[in-house]
This record gives sequence, C-alpha cells and structure tokens, in this order.
Amino acid sequence: MATSTGVGYPPSIWVGDPPKSGKQAEDVADVSWAAENMPVADSVPLEAYEQLSIDTVVQTAEQENVQTAYDIFYPGDTTGVYTVSAFPDRAQDEVTMHIDQYSGTILADYRWEDYQWAGKAMALGITIHKGFQFGLINQLAGLALCIGLIGMIVSGIWLWRKRKPDNHIGAPKGRIGKGFWLLVIVFGVLFPLVGVSLILIFLIDRFLIQKNQRLSRYFNV
Repeated sequence: MATSTGVGYPPSIWVGDPPKSGKQAEDVADVSWAAENMPVADSVPLEAYEQLSIDTVVQTAEQENVQTAYDIFYPGDTTGVYTVSAFPDRAQDEVTMHIDQYSGTILADYRWEDYQWAGKAMALGITIHKGFQFGLINQLAGLALCIGLIGMIVSGIWLWRKRKPDNHIGAPKGRIGKGFWLLVIVFGVLFPLVGVSLILIFLIDRFLIQKNQRLSRYFNV
C-alpha cells in the first residue's frame, strides 16, 4: 500500500530502470519491513564470468559503507542475486543491497535516506517497539509502560470486584455514538484479526447473550 500510494521506495535505488521481476526481496532474504515488497532484479549470466566469491561480496559491502552487522544471502538460482541485508538496532542503519552474482554490479541499494515517510515511520516503530532504537533508555521506558499496564489491569479487576453487584456483571448501560462505530470499522479494516474478533463478539452478543434471559440480565444488556 505504501509503495502504490507513492510513499514506498523511490526508483533512484536501482541502477537503471526498476526491475519487472516477479520476485520480491522478502522471497530471497530476511530484510527490513520497508524493503520486503521491493522487486528483485535478476543477475545476467555471462559466459566470461564465474559466480563471485563471498569474500568479494563482503568487500563490496564494506566499500559501500555497510558498517553494522549484516547478513549475506546467496543467489537461489543462476539468475538470482547476492543480497546484503542489515537489519540492526537503529533504523537509520538498515541496508538492503542486491548484487549481480557474476559481474558484482550493485543492482539496488536501499537505505534509510531512501525511505519515504511511511517506511521511516514503520522502521522507527519496529526498532522502538523492540527496545533497540535508543538503547537502555528505550528498554527502561518499555519496562515502565509494561508495569503501568499490568498495574491498570490488576487495579481494574480489583475495583470491579469491589463494586460489582451480586446479580449481574456491573457493566453500565449506555448509548454508543456514530464516531465510536466509525473507529471500530476503521480499526477492523486496518487490522483484520481485530475485525474478525469484533464480528465474533457481536455475533455472540446478538444471538446468544441477548436471546438468553439469564445471560442478558447478568451482562446487563
């Protein structure tokens, strides 16, 4: 979606025209989220060339300033490419590079500075979520958030148990506005598993709980 709306990878990452290969980067290597759907160019088999050695690929990566720890994925067939993939702690150090397995030509070089805003936002979100982007501070902030969420859950259950009436669950009755339903629909579309879960809950409520007097009284619906 990011690519089709113009906020994915730009054409400038390829040498020459963007490839029309049916392969995507995620099919040949473990790459960053922003590079998963990037088309992979084919190597051109030439009689005068043999497949590059791994040492030559490493040398090429170092010459191109791939400084963080990285993985090298071998070509899958005679037209495949070497893929250098750096998926480090900091989003700014991510690299996806495709190298012709015969000539050593760099067919594509995709890095943080090439990401559009959606790719940068997602890359940062992943590394922050994993607790790597800002090191120890990032991890301590994540720990504080987890402790806070656990505290909210425990205190919420405790307060509910203290105030719950004996004859029903204690859920308040109220009207749900159109804005809430719009929000539910949007999140259900963006996150399909959430949407399926909400539909399942609706069906249980509509055809099981509301049809049973005892259950409807207990759930206060």
